[in-house]
Parts: sequence; C-alpha cells; structure tokens
Amino acid sequence: MKEMGDISVLHSGGSDSTLAAIYALDRAERVHLLRYSHCMMFMTDKPRKVVEDMKRVFGPDRIVEHYEPIDKLFWTCYVTGIRSRLFRYRTFYVPWVCGACKMAMHFRTLAYNKTHGIRLTYHGANRASASYFPDQTLSYEAIVKNLYAQYGMGYESPVYDIQEADVETEKYGLVVTHNTKREHLFYSTQFTCFTGVFVHAHSRLYYRLFRGKDRSERLAARMLREMIEDCRGLLPPR
Repeated sequence: MKEMGDISVLHSGGSDSTLAAIYALDRAERVHLLRYSHCMMFMTDKPRKVVEDMKRVFGPDRIVEHYEPIDKLFWTCYVTGIRSRLFRYRTFYVPWVCGACKMAMHFRTLAYNKTHGIRLTYHGANRASASYFPDQTLSYEAIVKNLYAQYGMGYESPVYDIQEADVETEKYGLVVTHNTKREHLFYSTQFTCFTGVFVHAHSRLYYRLFRGKDRSERLAARMLREMIEDCRGLLPPR
C-alpha cells in the first residue's frame, strides 16, 4: 500500500537522483522525473537512458518524464543582483555555486507541483558532493526545504548519506548506472555543465584550500537567501 500521491524528483540522470526516484517509488504510485536544461549544459538527452531503464524495471505507467528548458529563468536568477554580490563576496565561487541554476529548477518545480497537485519533492543531494558543491550542503538544503514549506510542500534528500548510489541502483535491476560514481566531467547517463566544471575546479584548487570549507558553506547559504529575496517575483503564486 502506497502512503501518498505522486512525488516529483529533480532528475539529472545520475545515480544519486535515480536512487532518490527509486525510493520515491516505494512511497508513491507514480514519480515525476523532472529534467531541466539551460545553455550552459550539453549532452542533455543522456538521462533518457535511465528513464527507459526505470520504465523497464518499474513499469511505464509509474514513471512520468518531464523535460523543460529554463534558459530565461536561469539567466534572470543569475544576473539579478550579481554585481552587488561580487562586490560583497569578492569571488566568483559563491555566485557560481550553481545557486542560480538550482534555484531556477526549484522555482519551476514549485510551479509544476502546484499544477499537478504534488505535495512532495525528492532531490539527489549527497554529502560527498557537498564537499565541493555548497549547493548540496545541509545549510543550503535547509533553506530550500523552508521554501517548499511556504507552499505547503515537503522537500527531502533521501540519499544524502549514501556513498555508492550506483551500487544501490543495481540492486533494483537498473543496468545503465553501473560505475557512474567513478565518472568525471563526461558522464554516461547525465548531462555535463560548463559551470559545474568551473565550480569544481575553483573549489578544489583554490577556495576550499585558502578560504575554508565552513566559510564557503556559510557564504553559499547567505547568497541563496539573498537570491530568493531578489528573485521572489519569479516564484509562482501561493
């Protein structure tokens, strides 16, 4: 017996978001795999390999695939207030922590959830990725969870502490996610983002080394709060 209605999942095609979708299937009759793209991404059709594999294993009637370009929303979120943030933070790292991209995705997901009567969203955030991408830290996640709560929706990251999500997905009969955790830059099942490459390199080679992990997480959380306030007019009505 499933305990609730449909669940939406921000799905990149990677093993973390795919495992989150599998967990959602344990609770819901259907999951909506939401995939977004913008001009900084390429190979955006790769996640369809995972979608087809999930349909094979769990049944096509339980998987709803939604793809949507969000170029305009992404750039609006990115450029709004960026001059003042660059002046205050004195680094490209914080404004480039994929915050604008993720925020645009969450804004669209809130609207999608409202349209389809969905009350819960899963995200594939993972502690291992948080080491270099502050938008996956607990501080960041808490702010996003609060944003969803303002719409009466839940937001969870059920695979946050799982280290080998690709191994776990294989236990459910998926085959295309094999060894995806060992891939870098160019992935077999998910898109690659130029911004993410720069963020990772800047984080690993400079920011964390010379400014510290804790400081980067604090600044990323501050930036997200500011971006939400600056772009609140882009949010769907409650």
